[in-house]
Amino acid sequence: YDGTTSLTGLTPAAGTMNRITSIVVSNTTASAATCTIGVGNNATYGSATVIGYLAYQISVPANATLVVTDKTTSFYVTENQSVGVTSGTASALTYTATFEAMT
Repeated sequence: YDGTTSLTGLTPAAGTMNRITSIVVSNTTASAATCTIGVGNNATYGSATVIGYLAYQISVPANATLVVTDKTTSFYVTENQSVGVTSGTASALTYTATFEAMT
């Protein structure tokens, strides 16, 4: 995704919350690319107000991986929130997240 496109990555189902246990960003290109990861105040990150950033325009080096959060820094997202990502360079970054759904 490019710098103007946001992707909603994690939105809990109704009546649940998610414990986000890790987010990893991998750059699969030969050039550095920036990543932004935030928590929005509604289920659609692109139309949400960001209430906090986990990463803001962090440069991920070429052919490298960035661990944004792991089990020691896990956090919770409720059903009226979302986690979203924005990449500074189209098709450069992949995002992987692990979470536990809690009712």
